Amino acid sequence: MKKIIELPNYKSSLFSRIYSVSSCEGKLRLTEEIKKYVVDKFGSLDMVEKQTIVSVKNKFTKEQTLYNELRSKRPIEVKTNFKISEIENTKGCAFCLNKTPADEFGRISGKYCITASNLTKYECNHGLIIFKEHNPLKIKLEYLEDYLETAKRWFDNMDNKKIKTKLLLWNCLWRGAASIIHGHMQVVASKTKYGKIELLENAKNNYNRKYKSDYFSDLYKIHNNLGLSKKIKNTKILFYLTPIKEKEIFIFSKTKNFVKISEGIYYVLKNLIKIGVVSFNLVLFKIGDYYISRILDRGNILNRNCDIGGMELYAASVVSSDPFKLIRLFR
Repeated sequence: MKKIIELPNYKSSLFSRIYSVSSCEGKLRLTEEIKKYVVDKFGSLDMVEKQTIVSVKNKFTKEQTLYNELRSKRPIEVKTNFKISEIENTKGCAFCLNKTPADEFGRISGKYCITASNLTKYECNHGLIIFKEHNPLKIKLEYLEDYLETAKRWFDNMDNKKIKTKLLLWNCLWRGAASIIHGHMQVVASKTKYGKIELLENAKNNYNRKYKSDYFSDLYKIHNNLGLSKKIKNTKILFYLTPIKEKEIFIFSKTKNFVKISEGIYYVLKNLIKIGVVSFNLVLFKIGDYYISRILDRGNILNRNCDIGGMELYAASVVSSDPFKLIRLFR
């Protein structure tokens, strides 16, 4: 918030084209019965009695995020009878043994992966990229490049004249909605434009028409002015101001081959895993000349509570992670 206020006029005017920011102070009165509990859990009475909530809203996409750092310190019930190392103990699953259906055109083999057809589809063209490495958290750049190259070959088998959306998804571990631990991505080719991707595309087009400027280029400039961006070759990485959930990072590149974005994705995943993220969602799709990937953290894998509630489903996103702090953890 402070960095946004301190932007020079010409930079803040660009910011204001896309974003609106507001803040308020949430106040409460602590009774004597709860004061000791609050100090034990949060470390301070003052920060609980007066809480600063910051709202950041994208005027074009209508994405809105409510920030309150105090929420990261909430007491949460944790299930303690599982260790991450136990992932290795689940080897020998159906994906390890290649007990999967094939697509009608057969299978595509990469150096580090193989395709399969999704057994329970949510789209007519719905396949899997199954990693040869069982543990999804063992990630190397060469693995990722091969996964994306194999996905590209899978998409090339579709009737591209009828396909309007090509979508690659990676739901990592059960907090990220993976039903199987073994590392795998999903590939979807649809004859329709999915609503949320279409909303982003419409936002881009509306912005371009209104300001005669490129939406994604200006989005990068705004984040760069705030110190919330990285760049790897032609791939731009934004520590996103309006994340859907925790630690969301927005990656995009103007390239004809989406495999080229793998280096940027690898950089983000490597750093997220380094700071303790183990369950995440990743998506990759195309809008106009841009390939776009979005990655976010789904929270502590041992937590019993869900990270998405009524606010996220029906109103606006509520997060505790600060993008200004997150970028400082990346190397």
